[in-house]
Amino acid sequence: MKKLLAGFMALAVFGLVFGAVAAYQGTPGPNPEVERSATPMAYAKGYGQGHGGMMAGEGTPYMGLGVRSANLTEVSVDPAEVTDYLAQVSIEEFTNNRGITVQKLVYDGDYVGKVVGDYNLGELDVYAAYETLHGVKVFLAYDGNIVGFVLMK
Repeated sequence: MKKLLAGFMALAVFGLVFGAVAAYQGTPGPNPEVERSATPMAYAKGYGQGHGGMMAGEGTPYMGLGVRSANLTEVSVDPAEVTDYLAQVSIEEFTNNRGITVQKLVYDGDYVGKVVGDYNLGELDVYAAYETLHGVKVFLAYDGNIVGFVLMK
């Protein structure tokens, strides 16, 4: 019985030593993958929100489509066609808790876009248009800054 107890004690001590060595080896050290991803430009590529989807003109904008814009095809649209489409949408306007006016664009009962700010839709320019799975997503700009989008089906 004493030999059996001594064997269990030896296994327990071995387990403690082995666990301590494994824990020691698992301490964080320099990880080149983490250091590479922590560079400032890795976060400033414009894939997140804010600044109209782009920062300092670099990277490709994230367009809220679940894919990066590099996988989308830019198309040309007639600004007059976009203006006619915008004339047919109705606007649900509200002010968020930061005091910013948001205009939800509704076409035939479906939410098709938004404009952030108190802009007249007739004053907005076409910034860019991309072919998506659900139609053509047209980004709207005011003085060269993207202020919204509309999805033309």
